[in-house]
Amino acid sequence: MTEHKFKSISELAEHLKISRTTLYRRANLSDIDLTGAYSDEQLELLSSVHPTVQQLNSSTEQTGQLSEQTEQQIKFLNKEISAKDKQIKLLSGQLKEKDLQISLLNKHLDQAQQLQLIAEKRLTETKDTLIEYQEKESQDKKSFWTRLFK
Repeated sequence: MTEHKFKSISELAEHLKISRTTLYRRANLSDIDLTGAYSDEQLELLSSVHPTVQQLNSSTEQTGQLSEQTEQQIKFLNKEISAKDKQIKLLSGQLKEKDLQISLLNKHLDQAQQLQLIAEKRLTETKDTLIEYQEKESQDKKSFWTRLFK
């Protein structure tokens, strides 16, 4: 088997005496990569590719089957997208609800901290008052003679 090399697509088209457009179409129909090196069989296919009616019909049927499969896949994917959109909306609603709960919890936490500070302040004031009272009491409980000679 001989390998023929061509520098360009135009050179190959001139050798086969066909247009470049026809060359591309025939190469596509014959599944031949236009790489620059071609066997005798490939050159024969490129120079004499004339699809029969049967080949055209089978090609059309395959295209029809592919388009039906593609349509089914598109419908399936659209259903999947719609389902995912519903899930996103549901999750978005749940996220908003959780955000609201978090903000309420933060508000309640702030209030609890403020109440704790108020309680601590009152406790400190009460303790100070108690200490003052105890000091006064201890001064008042001096013996009779100590008070008398004071």
